[in-house]
Amino acid sequence: MSGKIYEAKHLVKYYECDTNKRMTLPMLVNIMIHASGEQSHLLGVGDDVVNEMGLSWVILQYEMNFNRVPEFAEEVTITTQALSYNKLFCYREFKVYGANGEECVTAKTTFALIDREKRKMARIPEEIVAPYEVEFNKKLVRTTKPEKVGAEATSTEYRVRFLDIDRNQHVNNSKYFDWALDTLDYEFLTSHDLDYVNIKFEKEVHYGNMITSSVSVIELEDGRVSTAHKITTGETVNCELSIIWK
Repeated sequence: MSGKIYEAKHLVKYYECDTNKRMTLPMLVNIMIHASGEQSHLLGVGDDVVNEMGLSWVILQYEMNFNRVPEFAEEVTITTQALSYNKLFCYREFKVYGANGEECVTAKTTFALIDREKRKMARIPEEIVAPYEVEFNKKLVRTTKPEKVGAEATSTEYRVRFLDIDRNQHVNNSKYFDWALDTLDYEFLTSHDLDYVNIKFEKEVHYGNMITSSVSVIELEDGRVSTAHKITTGETVNCELSIIWK
């Protein structure tokens, strides 16, 4: 049985939107994760409690489906619920509803705990997950892998800045979306809407690193467009991301 459902309201601000007056993908991810953080805090297992144990939550993968993207000045409702967990992974679902109650976005995420000193994955303590009232399932959830970047890829380089780093001393998850989307031009981004997003994080990126953001584009038979993205530092693959646009 899935765990407790938490609900939060959010008014979409102008600085959270793009030139089309639609909420950007990084900001959408940020408000979802903020909602899960609020739930954890209210259940007494917020970041402060986890940090005292020498641990931190990290996100390994998002898989998102879009009916539409929330718009400027719209009050949206975010719901989040832990679905299941095993000794190493926690699975959580998010939903975002528009002002009229329609379901705009759904997202499935995979979380893990890392030992902050060793920078390695840690076993999930029972006392951390018990307040969510979610069931233990020893089986791993099989997730869809992002599409691979093709041979005709183009690339852009970026330097990791101080403001890209979060409290875990590595690049905030939302920044990877910035780097990926920036490889697509203005005309494309203003004429296409998000339909599906799948991002998988592999290795941490740190302050001062030079990263390469690569993209390849494929037109699908149904008229949609698929873009495959890869973030690398040298020969290391840090993140892979695929998006279907309509």
